[in-house]
Amino acid sequence: MPDSGSEPRGWWARYRHEAVPGSPARVTLTGVDTDEYPFGSDVGQPDDRRPPGWTLSVTYTDGGPVRSVLVNQPGVPLLWFVELDEPAADPPAATLLAFSDARHAHGAVLTPDEAVGVRGDQQVAAVRWWTGTGLVHQLYVAPRHRRKGIATALVTAAFGVQAARGRPSLHGDGRRTDDGEAWRAGLPPGQQHWFEPWSQRLPSMTPDPGSTTA
Repeated sequence: MPDSGSEPRGWWARYRHEAVPGSPARVTLTGVDTDEYPFGSDVGQPDDRRPPGWTLSVTYTDGGPVRSVLVNQPGVPLLWFVELDEPAADPPAATLLAFSDARHAHGAVLTPDEAVGVRGDQQVAAVRWWTGTGLVHQLYVAPRHRRKGIATALVTAAFGVQAARGRPSLHGDGRRTDDGEAWRAGLPPGQQHWFEPWSQRLPSMTPDPGSTTA
């Protein structure tokens, strides 16, 4: 959301849907990359229409699961997700797995219970981060699914999941693989801001030496 210049920009548009008796309240949180409001502002909205300059939109239930994450990234293939919260990890972590087939709608987010029968080898990408700090720990895209914008869409979606939980903003330190650095360099300026300059080269996560990874 923020700009890469000296003054970051970006704000959140929040809409609380009318409550349905007997059901938890539903919220739509939309990240907007404009300077209409001060950076990081959380602005209540009269409806769930996405303002001009929106980057992602997350729908979730109060105290419950994220239901969908839509990323404003033209050309990205159909993606749906499985969110794995890991509160017992040390430190506590979360993982967002991405799949690219027609079993679920684009942007849908499933809980582990809803994902019964979904095999790990069917995933096209995954990102894992420390929930207490928002620091990205791992980012992987399967070799045949690279160069399609999936890594950017996945990280943006994870940014929204972290925000919906009220946790610190997702970000990356300077430790990356060669392809990870190439991926960061290709991000729009407003997204490069969230990843520190390259300071440590990490080995590829792909066993095949002829493959590459983010």
